[in-house]
Amino acid sequence: MELMFYDPKEELALPEIKWNYEEIKQYALDKAAEYKSIAYTDADVVAMKKDRADINRFINALDNERKNKKKQYMEPYTVFEQQVKDALQPLKEAESYIKKGLDEIEQQYRDAKAEKMREYYEKHAGDLKELVPFTKTIREEYYKRAFTDKKLEQGYIDFFVRIREDLNALNELPERFRDKAAMKYMESFSISDALREGKRLEDLENLMQERKRKKEAEPTQAHQKPEQEQPKQATYQPENIMRLDFRVWGTREQLMGLRQYMIDNKIKFGKVE
Repeated sequence: MELMFYDPKEELALPEIKWNYEEIKQYALDKAAEYKSIAYTDADVVAMKKDRADINRFINALDNERKNKKKQYMEPYTVFEQQVKDALQPLKEAESYIKKGLDEIEQQYRDAKAEKMREYYEKHAGDLKELVPFTKTIREEYYKRAFTDKKLEQGYIDFFVRIREDLNALNELPERFRDKAAMKYMESFSISDALREGKRLEDLENLMQERKRKKEAEPTQAHQKPEQEQPKQATYQPENIMRLDFRVWGTREQLMGLRQYMIDNKIKFGKVE
């Protein structure tokens, strides 16, 4: 279907609106200058109101004519606009019908894909079901049509293998910190987040123990006689702190064991930038 518009011939086109623009513009400039030059006082209130009414009367007369011309010139377009809407309505209804069908097909596809995810979850989750609900295993990328069932199942296999390895690694933490570290891990399945949580809990415990030791020592110091000279205690001078940057290779169990060794021996460590 060819779309054709029949443009009016030059003599039938809407004519340019001709009016005494220059004359009216000059009149407005002159009158504005005249009014602005008047030094109105309190005694001129009546004259001021009359001048303002004269100005508004002229403004309204010209503006009303503008509105009339706009309506006159817009009438052909208004008719054309409604005709276009009427002509397109059946096609818009057809497009909406097709879109609804496509949405239904897409939803059926996603429902079937979700069922596959559920199938592979049930197949490979095993004893992790109570810790990892099905909803937390869903990834938007799994819905892509290029993500075959084979790749989907492998994704679930890899996911649960990694979780089991990470939970085994968390077993290297002191037992009193494991549960909370594991809870942190389950939020995002990030082993680094879980280890940081374990370190945070350990640091907090050490801080609380130090505060407790200081508080227990306070009564002893308070009962000491002021006049009695206390023997000077030897000041402990720590060895010079050195820093050594290095990279380590090993199994997860070995690396976790190394980390625990450094924690137990109060060796400060961190990421090498």
